[in-house]
Amino acid sequence: MNIDIIIIGAILIAVCILPFVLMRQNRKKREKQLFKSLSNIAEKQNCKITQYECCIELAIGLDKTANYLFFFNRFKDKEIAKYVNLAEIQNCKLVNTTRNINNKYGNYKVIDKLELKFSPIDKNKPYVFFEFYNAEEGLQLTEERNLIEKWEKIITERLVS
Repeated sequence: MNIDIIIIGAILIAVCILPFVLMRQNRKKREKQLFKSLSNIAEKQNCKITQYECCIELAIGLDKTANYLFFFNRFKDKEIAKYVNLAEIQNCKLVNTTRNINNKYGNYKVIDKLELKFSPIDKNKPYVFFEFYNAEEGLQLTEERNLIEKWEKIITERLVS
């Protein structure tokens, strides 16, 4: 009787834990693919990623030696790969595009876009944008907000020094 209960308990525990193990493996696999895509962008500029982070379907990385920043984002059916030489950048700002929604429950601000905006030193060059979140492309804002705030701080510190 006790062995039956132990076996059933072990099976139930395994069934409960298995989805979490599979989700973790899928996340690691996705992060590995994102890092590979980011590294490919860096290699084309003769750079090597020394610091990076991945979030859902995007990755951002930095070559501290060459002072280049790399960005890769995979939307539904398109991939965006960008880079910027931080030596040519004057400042970096977080751009939070919002809109107001009024309904019977009240007024709400909804985030439409989260981007990093790079202002070049040369005023003749255009601004560069790294789009972290777009409400039209993504379903729900998750980790992007924390990630963009963290990287804005990292980049700003590099630009100041």
